[in-house]
Amino acid sequence: MLVEVRCDKFVSNGKTREPIRFHAGLNAVLGDDNGSNSIGKSTFLMILDFVFGGSDYVKKCVDVQENVKEHTICFAFSFDGQTYYFSRNTVDYNNVVKCNAEYQALPDEDPLSLQQYGEFLCEHYALSAEGITWRGAIARFIRVYKRDTLDEERPLRSSKDEKTADAIKGYMRLFDRYSSVEAQIKQAAVAEDEKEAFRKSTQEYNHIRAAKNDKEKEANEARITELEQQERILIDDNNRGLLDLDSMTAQRLSELNEALINYRRQRALIQTQLNSVRRDMTGERRSFKKTFTDLERFFPNEEFHTLEEIESFHQKLTKILTQEFTETERSLATTYVLLGNEIAAIKEQITEIKNVPNVSQAILREYAQITTELINLRKANENYDELQRLKRVAADYAATRDTIIADELLAIESTINQEMGSITLEILGDATHMPPVLRLEKLNKYAFNTPNDGGTGAQYRGLITFDLANMAVAPVPFVVHDSVLLKNI
Repeated sequence: MLVEVRCDKFVSNGKTREPIRFHAGLNAVLGDDNGSNSIGKSTFLMILDFVFGGSDYVKKCVDVQENVKEHTICFAFSFDGQTYYFSRNTVDYNNVVKCNAEYQALPDEDPLSLQQYGEFLCEHYALSAEGITWRGAIARFIRVYKRDTLDEERPLRSSKDEKTADAIKGYMRLFDRYSSVEAQIKQAAVAEDEKEAFRKSTQEYNHIRAAKNDKEKEANEARITELEQQERILIDDNNRGLLDLDSMTAQRLSELNEALINYRRQRALIQTQLNSVRRDMTGERRSFKKTFTDLERFFPNEEFHTLEEIESFHQKLTKILTQEFTETERSLATTYVLLGNEIAAIKEQITEIKNVPNVSQAILREYAQITTELINLRKANENYDELQRLKRVAADYAATRDTIIADELLAIESTINQEMGSITLEILGDATHMPPVLRLEKLNKYAFNTPNDGGTGAQYRGLITFDLANMAVAPVPFVVHDSVLLKNI
């Protein structure tokens, strides 16, 4: 237990105050005889929260930090006859320092993080339930002004931003009743994820989706029957090649035959072009005379230099055309050979897949379409059946999860309500006064009130009664109550 707290900023009558010591049982922080306000009672309780690993003293008591400045709180615990000394600074407040009896830091010891410090306190206060944390166990029971734990209708809240579901889970861990619930929640989540993953794969990412409902599945079954009849007729009428073909083989044969027709058409066109080029290359070529003697006889005084230049140009052009014809012929011949190779390769593939010389291209295409649609419809119905199975599995796990959650919540609720009834009767001595009631309705919903008495005093009495009941039936080591609770009673 906590046995003392000291700080050189604790001053009484102008002098540093002696360490404040605690004993087992009730420890009261008293003001003066005049009931004066603002003398540090709530601040000291915030320091106790700081000692127990909280940070609200630094973050919310801004006036103290501004006026007192940086300071160090020193404190000691006693467990099984051994005393442990620590200090925690208001600036470096995320670390807790191990100390000797004079509160000097131990030179060979590293500071503890708040998590490590919490683990130390859990161990020595015997808080060993699976998943429990120190602040998760005690923070909601330190009810001090400026902390978010004074809501008389929300006794499980340990901080303003804590979600209700997290508050209830933390409370269940205090009773060691959350581990079984957590296992069921995880299993139900796995089943739900598996269902959703299958649904998305069939309806969003897969080209063969599941049937939407029973009506569509029945329609698929009717269409399957119709297609199977068409398939039988087609096989009976064309049994020379289709009997052993599946849809993929038939589809591949159809594609190969189409490619064969296309390549043959291209080769025929190349053959025509090649023949034309070769005729142009080997045909008679007209030649020009190199001299113009005959013309000189008729035109003795004329110069024929221009005609000679034209003749020279023609000769050069002939050379260029001959070169182009040769290149074109070579390219066409190469293309012709390549197309021939492709045609031979396709014929070989057709032979390897299935020798169906008597099955027409139209029959192959129709057979492929029928078998492909049959596969898709059957797969759609299989996917529908699988999705329905996964839905049932997910629903079963969810139902089991909800049942276990309800049972565990009811067990805690019954224990606490029974204890609060006993405490209320002991305090008031009158069975006509209703005790407060906790209703843990769901994992993310609860209610707390005093039935038939909505007065402020009854509600705050209920909050204190709730804390005392938890100390009695759960491993809550202490509670801290500010005077604001008492003044309302």
